[in-house]
Amino acid sequence: MALRGVIKLFVYLFVALAPVAAIAQQPAGGSVHGTIVDPDSALIPGATVTLTPAKGKPVIVQSKSDGTYTAQGLAAGTYSMTVTMNGFAAFVREGVRVAAGQSVAVDVKMALQTDTQQIQVTAQSAQVSVDSDSNASSTVIKGKDLDALSDDPDELSSELSALAGPAAGPNGGQIYVDGFTGGQLPPKSSIREIRINQNPFSAQYDKLGFGRVEVFTKPGTDKYHGFYSIQGGDKSFNTSNPFLGASNNQPDYHTIFMIGSISGPINRFSSFTVGGSHRTIQDNSIVNPGGFYADPANPTVPCNPGTTGTQNCQYSTSVPESIRAVAHPQTRSDISPRIDLALGEKNTLTVRYQYEVNGQQNAGIGNTTLATAGYNAESNENTIQISDTQIVNPHVINETRFEYQRSYATQDPLSTAPTLSVQGIFTAGGSSQGTQRSTQNHIEVQNYTSVALEKHFMRLGGRLRTTSEDLTSTQGQNGTFTYSFLLDPCTDPKQTNKPSACAGVTTKCTVLSISSYQCGTPGQYAVTKINQETVHSRLTDVGLYAEDDWKPKPNLTLSAGIRYEAQNVINSNHDFAPRISFAWGIPRKGGKSPVTVVRGGYGIFYDRFNLTNYLNTLQLNGTTWQKQTFINPGVACTPDHPEKCGTSAASRATLYTLGNGIRSSYTMQAAVGLDQQLGRYATMSVNYLNARGAHEFLTRNFYDPTTPTVTPTTPYRYQYQSAGVFRQNQLMFNGNARLPKVTLFGFYAISFADANTSGAGFIPTSNTNTKVDYGRATFAFRQFGVFGGSLNFPYKITASPFMIAQAGTPYNVITGTDPLGSSVYNTRPYFVNGDSGNCRNVNDFSLTQTGNLTPVPINYCTGPANVTFNLRLAKAFGFGPKTGAAAASGGQGQGQNRRGGGGDRGRGPGGPGGGPMGMGGTSSGHKYTFTLGAQAFNLFNMVPYGTPTSSLSSPRFGQFTTLATGPFSSQTAVRRIMLQASFNF
Repeated sequence: MALRGVIKLFVYLFVALAPVAAIAQQPAGGSVHGTIVDPDSALIPGATVTLTPAKGKPVIVQSKSDGTYTAQGLAAGTYSMTVTMNGFAAFVREGVRVAAGQSVAVDVKMALQTDTQQIQVTAQSAQVSVDSDSNASSTVIKGKDLDALSDDPDELSSELSALAGPAAGPNGGQIYVDGFTGGQLPPKSSIREIRINQNPFSAQYDKLGFGRVEVFTKPGTDKYHGFYSIQGGDKSFNTSNPFLGASNNQPDYHTIFMIGSISGPINRFSSFTVGGSHRTIQDNSIVNPGGFYADPANPTVPCNPGTTGTQNCQYSTSVPESIRAVAHPQTRSDISPRIDLALGEKNTLTVRYQYEVNGQQNAGIGNTTLATAGYNAESNENTIQISDTQIVNPHVINETRFEYQRSYATQDPLSTAPTLSVQGIFTAGGSSQGTQRSTQNHIEVQNYTSVALEKHFMRLGGRLRTTSEDLTSTQGQNGTFTYSFLLDPCTDPKQTNKPSACAGVTTKCTVLSISSYQCGTPGQYAVTKINQETVHSRLTDVGLYAEDDWKPKPNLTLSAGIRYEAQNVINSNHDFAPRISFAWGIPRKGGKSPVTVVRGGYGIFYDRFNLTNYLNTLQLNGTTWQKQTFINPGVACTPDHPEKCGTSAASRATLYTLGNGIRSSYTMQAAVGLDQQLGRYATMSVNYLNARGAHEFLTRNFYDPTTPTVTPTTPYRYQYQSAGVFRQNQLMFNGNARLPKVTLFGFYAISFADANTSGAGFIPTSNTNTKVDYGRATFAFRQFGVFGGSLNFPYKITASPFMIAQAGTPYNVITGTDPLGSSVYNTRPYFVNGDSGNCRNVNDFSLTQTGNLTPVPINYCTGPANVTFNLRLAKAFGFGPKTGAAAASGGQGQGQNRRGGGGDRGRGPGGPGGGPMGMGGTSSGHKYTFTLGAQAFNLFNMVPYGTPTSSLSSPRFGQFTTLATGPFSSQTAVRRIMLQASFNF
């Protein structure tokens, strides 16, 4: 009933606003407005409209994403009107008469530019605007600018997340594909353009606008265009991994990646485009544990606990260099066809399908996780998206979208032996993840309406999402033995279960590396009895919104919107999210267009509780799965005899539930900024962001540490709660420059954030006081910057640089012990000297509080700063007949969809397509282009170290043991070089 009432509220709001907007006061000057379409009536955004009076400066505006334009504040007189757009012949109309206070309608239908016209290379002018979706803090990447990004979908996802910047809060931003959430990225050959951080306070989106990435796929074209590229590299082109040791013994590895697309007409009313890719990677994972006991004859497998020191079990600081590299083969394939159909002059239907399949062998291995603890994984995903766009009248556009996605994933452990976890040193045995089979179904339905009036641009609509998953799992069934650091388990009086092996041989327990493992005294043993392997879950949420962009003056836009959201499972049936923003262009003398725009906004953004955590509550409910944990189970508890683990220690059950008051977390974000136009081709933006998070998700572990662990006790009761908070301040600098032969974009951000959670899986160290864990947040980099672009050189040579730089990530120092028997190894140590310590020196910290030692704050230490500079160089060779202006413009004109419209997701059809350049590669000015190129990742070979070892249990405390992943490196090499050859027509 509540949801039905909200829907009625939005209907009433729309009905009430429409007549108010229609009778809004007319401006003192005249205006010219209209809609710009192509020969098949598909709307054209981004067209430049120039109105030149007999005397004075011309007035220049651009058509919006829905194809409409409005030039306001015109002095009475006669104007010459010119409309230009890459790939179209210029539209010229003389004698457009405008009277004082008069609004003149001039609709434009642009003709295609013929191939016989002279090639002219022009740059896209950069202008600041007061339109809500034209903020200079956004970045639009299309055409040849896409070459700066990786073709590999996994690496592309990391780069897009970096481009979006450090979004507020632990949940970060989100990537949308053609307006839909979730799923895999399409192959890069199918991507038309990428928009980042556009219109950050729009009520249409649930997630934070600063941090939002929108990916749009290509529509079909009116002529046949194709593109094929093959690229690859192997060990001989790359540098090594520094953790392989002096011998640098690494087996040969290679990568082969193919990507392609084809587009063209089907008939007069429809067109198609098909993109796809295939990737084969023969990679290596680098194992680098911090201490190891093994039989010299079989150095890959650790000795059983308690058997160390014998002739067949010797200690070494790490595994032999000859076996550190473990083969990690991977394959990935995807295909994405799309059809655009014109069902009438005002109705466009788009259907897109994507199939993706992925396989990995020896996954989950690397750093301190040894080869036996890995697993093999496979997954596939089928996605179908349908979008129907209707132009109800010249002012109203309605779009309905539907998505169905089905994914299936499997995971099989390499070994079913018990897992052996030595805190901060190594993980061996079998994989604790067990065997898993997952089938997930996702349905998403959207309906959006746009209404363009004289001074108002209104949008309203709704979205319904539901996701279900059937998960079959044996996770934890093999049992996990956890060993922690003990100074001397043979003499420590706190040890009630001293191993008999320690009698008279205390010297063998003095090795600080793995003494608990050495003497066979696990600190914890956990095993799960699975009564029901398969569980079913479903999460559903709904979102409704309405917003209005009101332009009371040509240099002022006021935007107001409200969003309503609701989700099942948790207490989330009344989540209202108001959004307001403004954009004011500082007036200039002579009525010139503003070159400085002041922007500001405020909004509330909700985060949904995810399906994975909900599944956890269904599995670990005490019936479906029965997980038992034994604290200090004694020397008799061994991997060979797990049945003896309950002889000297009682077990605690583990239960996961939803807290009684759990509700949606949300972020309150405010921003104020300045957009500045720098000449004709460049803009700069400075923005200050303040974000406050409330009801953030975390996990509380309720237990009584005073209860003896040797007697029956109550269960560990884990609860997902919304008791977290965060505070964040950011200062962001954005720049864009689009010169005739150079395109550059980038940003720099400085951020300060404190929080008492890092996400739903975070477990505080205190189960009664979450303030103990309030401190530096792990999700905020103090400094972060991204730079990219494209440069055209003589002889058809192009360069596409891309750089990411970030300060170190805050990280936590832990003892590696569980002194309270909480089953969670997250206890922080104490400073030995005052209130500070060296994060690389183990002697600056104490495991126990003796005297008045100060506890170490959460995330006290900072990881290393990292920088990567990628560069793609390409040389184009053209042959065949010369092409016209469309080729010189990167194919944006030729790629315009004449048969069915592109669909700009909620703002009407149309939009740039993908001609020869849009298909990828470098244009040569000829019908056929062959391109040779190379792309270097981390060109300057700067070693991107990962977070140092943070457990005092490890002899490598404070040392680097692995490389940073994501956009900075692969685990195999520091610098990688890929060679590429492509053909397009």
